[in-house]
Amino acid sequence: MQRMSLRFDGIALAPGIAIGKVMALHSSNRNLVPEKRLIEESSKELERFADALKETEIQLASLRDELKTRLHEKEAGIFDAHLLLCADRAILNDVKKLIENEKCCAEYAVYVVSEKYFEVLKNLQDAYLSERAGDIRDVASRIISNLTDCDIRSLGMDDKRIIASHTLVPSETATLDKKKILGIIVETGGETSHTAILARSLGLPAVAGIPGELIDSLQINDRVIVDGFNGRVILNPDNHAEESYRLKAQAADQLRSELEQESRLFPDTTDGFRVPIAANIESHLQMDESRASGANGVGLFRTEFLFLNQVVPPDEESQFNIYKQLLLAADDAPVTIRVMDIGGDKLPRAGSVAVEDNPFLGLRGIRFCLYGRRDLFETQLRALLRAGVFGNLRVMLPMVSSVAEVLETREIIHALQEQLASENKEFVSNLSLGVMIETPVAALQSEHLAGLVDFFSIGTNDLVQYTMAIDRGNEQVAYLYRPANPAVLKLIRNVVEVAESHRIHAGVCGQMAADPVHALLLLGLGVHELSMAPAAVPVVRRAIRSVSMYELEQLAAKALGSASAAEASKGVYDLLMSRAPELITEE
Repeated sequence: MQRMSLRFDGIALAPGIAIGKVMALHSSNRNLVPEKRLIEESSKELERFADALKETEIQLASLRDELKTRLHEKEAGIFDAHLLLCADRAILNDVKKLIENEKCCAEYAVYVVSEKYFEVLKNLQDAYLSERAGDIRDVASRIISNLTDCDIRSLGMDDKRIIASHTLVPSETATLDKKKILGIIVETGGETSHTAILARSLGLPAVAGIPGELIDSLQINDRVIVDGFNGRVILNPDNHAEESYRLKAQAADQLRSELEQESRLFPDTTDGFRVPIAANIESHLQMDESRASGANGVGLFRTEFLFLNQVVPPDEESQFNIYKQLLLAADDAPVTIRVMDIGGDKLPRAGSVAVEDNPFLGLRGIRFCLYGRRDLFETQLRALLRAGVFGNLRVMLPMVSSVAEVLETREIIHALQEQLASENKEFVSNLSLGVMIETPVAALQSEHLAGLVDFFSIGTNDLVQYTMAIDRGNEQVAYLYRPANPAVLKLIRNVVEVAESHRIHAGVCGQMAADPVHALLLLGLGVHELSMAPAAVPVVRRAIRSVSMYELEQLAAKALGSASAAEASKGVYDLLMSRAPELITEE
């Protein structure tokens, strides 16, 4: 009997469309709590733990090396992070203390300690960092499996299937055979999860946010459509829906091929305005991907990832080498490096400070740099000043909300330059310094900030959040998170006008720039540069080449007087639908 057709809207993790039968991976021994078995001699148990840890490191290194041959060094680096967790002194010491103090078996100690760290990371107010909680569980599960001789669950199958699971940890996702997998649907996971990163690299459509009870109810002959463009999953679609999605999949493949061939075309409007498009990246290893997309340099390099899962924060020399590599790889194209955008809640080991009740409104960004851990900030600035001689460096300050913060940073930079000169070390003397406009106060004070900096970079993710007074990660108020809200557009327009009057550049590096409709609206408001994930560059480039700047300016002027986000974006949406409808993925 044909099962009922159901549709679910979740989170788009990796683009593409997959149609086929499902393989449900139900809960396994990975999720079971080990028995608290008491021991007599802790020394022998510590030896068991050390042996299991060594075996885990060998397995992870093997996975990393295998992934290097299959994909790219960037994806393989996920397991470098896992290997760091195996060497994390805080975690290892906690496990050893639990074994010694409570005389419990190693597998139980690993479980208890890993769950403690899992909860710490999971509750952080940062999407990227909370996603790393799954890495803790992945590594712990592997250690426990090695202690108990239990096999980690197999993903083997005879025919091509869509994988359905409550969660897929990196060690499982990395072992997926693309020849046997059509797509992935999971209950938990976000856009920054390692599952999402690996799915995109493998070219597998993936969607998260699917109800757990649905995954538990799946049967071997259920058919599924995975729409990784819109974050949609259809269970047991009718013939009409399946045929419709087959046509969409063919069109998507054709579009992808066409966009790849356009990578050398300039992002010029039809009336001759060239719009620089840069890339948002987290590693110099992404420079190849950035260049292949046709991006011009780096609009945002996030340095906080250098500090994650580190017992000791990275020193000046290690940071200097990373920044130097990045600048050399950019081949003199502009590279904007954001100083660490972290807060006390985001460094559970490397340089933590007191936990805050509301970290979103607390000691984060430039506040943390200046008043939380100035020593880390000065080390980073020294490394940046030294690396700046190797390329076209721009340094950006996050979460700026006052003129005083910029003035104090400039004083620190001047003092560090004098310090480096006395040490006879090379450094950049005219450092290009900019600020992120992420809060209404920064946007409204931009007139006073403009005289102190060389550029503005508008971080629309936080600007929308703070302007609308909503948590963008809270599903209950997600309906309010609308980047094209006229109030947000007015703030952006004010920043752009101030930048123009002071002859400095104003770009956008938030998610808004990666959406073709919003990107065109931003250009109409006068934004000088767009920066986005490399994968979004080809789509936005074609959108720009489909319209004139004159049209965009007229539509943006109307948008500023609109009463809602829908009304504000409608003009640009209709224009793009008439010129390049293939770029519109919404139904």
